[in-house]
This record gives sequence, C-alpha cells and structure tokens, in this order.
Amino acid sequence: MYNKLKYGALTGAAMSLLPLAARAQEDAMTTTDLTTSTAATGASTAAAGGIVAGVFVIWGIMVLVGIALFIFWILMVIDVFKRTNWKQESDKTLWIILVILLGYLGAIVYYFAVKRPLDAGSKPAATK
Repeated sequence: MYNKLKYGALTGAAMSLLPLAARAQEDAMTTTDLTTSTAATGASTAAAGGIVAGVFVIWGIMVLVGIALFIFWILMVIDVFKRTNWKQESDKTLWIILVILLGYLGAIVYYFAVKRPLDAGSKPAATK
C-alpha cells in the first residue's frame, strides 16, 4: 500500500507538471512559428506591395490612354465642323452625328474613312 501511495504521489506530481511541459513545448513552437511567420509576413507584404504597384501602373496607363482618346475625339469633332472639302454636304451632318454619338470609336472610324482620304486628295500637287 505504501508503494501504491508512493507511486500515486509521484504520478500526481508528474501529472501536475504536464501543463508546464505542454506550455513550454507550445512556447517553443510559437517562437518557431513566429520566425517563420515573420518571414512569411515579409514575403506577403512584398507580394502585396508588388500587386498594388502593378495595379497603379495599369491604372495609370489606362488613364493616359483614356485622355489620349478623349483628345483625339475632340480633334476629330473639330475637324468635322471645320472641314469644307466634303464630297456632299449631307456627309458633314452624318459624320457630325456619328462622331459625337459614337465617341472615340466614331472618331477612329472617321479618321480612317474620311479624314485621311480627304486630306490626301486635297493636298496640292508636288512641284518639280
């Protein structure tokens, strides 16, 4: 009976230390996880920074293209109103409506379908 009591007390003492051992093991794992986690967090931060920078670059390019298309559209609207060498006067009215309503798509079509051919035809002949 004494042996049982002795082993029971030792077992109880050992069992009371188990939470401390588990806590020490948990702290050791947390420390390891923190160093790994810190490295992973640094990599995640760098990746996120790269993504944000890429989004800003793409956004900036889109803004510049949009501004350029808007300026091109304005120039084509001005050209439609100022142009005097139309084949027919009704063409001017048609192109005013198309360029204004279709926006930059109408301006691009106008440039290639009307402006370039009329500019090429209205240029004076080269002198020798």
